[in-house]
Amino acid sequence: MMKEKLFSGVMAGAYIALGAMTYLSVPNSTVGALFFAAGIFLVFNFSNMLFTRVCPLSAATGEYGMKDMAAAWIGNGLGAGIVATAAHFCRFEGKIAEKLAPVAEGKLADGPLSLFVMGVFCAVFVSYAVLLGKKHKSGSFAQIFYVWLLITAFVFGGYDHIVANMYYLAAYSWAFGADWLMICKVLFFVTAGNVAGGLLIGFLEKKYMVTEKLPGMTKM
Repeated sequence: MMKEKLFSGVMAGAYIALGAMTYLSVPNSTVGALFFAAGIFLVFNFSNMLFTRVCPLSAATGEYGMKDMAAAWIGNGLGAGIVATAAHFCRFEGKIAEKLAPVAEGKLADGPLSLFVMGVFCAVFVSYAVLLGKKHKSGSFAQIFYVWLLITAFVFGGYDHIVANMYYLAAYSWAFGADWLMICKVLFFVTAGNVAGGLLIGFLEKKYMVTEKLPGMTKM
């Protein structure tokens, strides 16, 4: 079972990386943010083990635990890294290098507290996208609208999503080289922020049922 979850995590990481690549390939950042959500839709329809999906649902419905969170994180990192590595060996890297550099360098230069807070902000948007996406029928207009709106908002705001960051930093390392201690700093504090924000929103959802009852959830 854990092997299947790890594989699902790899696929989820690859999907998010593809969404991030699409964002970087569009010259206008506002327009690019509209297309980042494509990666999230792939996760919702073909894979479940996205770290920022597992976190809020572990608190809201209890369907995931700590082992699932670990499997998702590791799998997502592998998937994002595989996509970044593949892109390094094709012409796509040159297409996104100019836009990738300031995105990754801004994260590497950021301080621990800022990374944590930006991770929490991201988790608020993504967690509600997950909860509302789970509430509505897959492929329905409501699901597509809510997920697209919330994901576009977090990308446009520049908040830190751990899986997207895994891709950005891996791609940047291939293209320009990077200090691994700085990369670890970003991954640690953004992960902490995503976990804190995801668990908080999941707990509030379970306690107050902000978006109506979800399958497997009972009010505290």
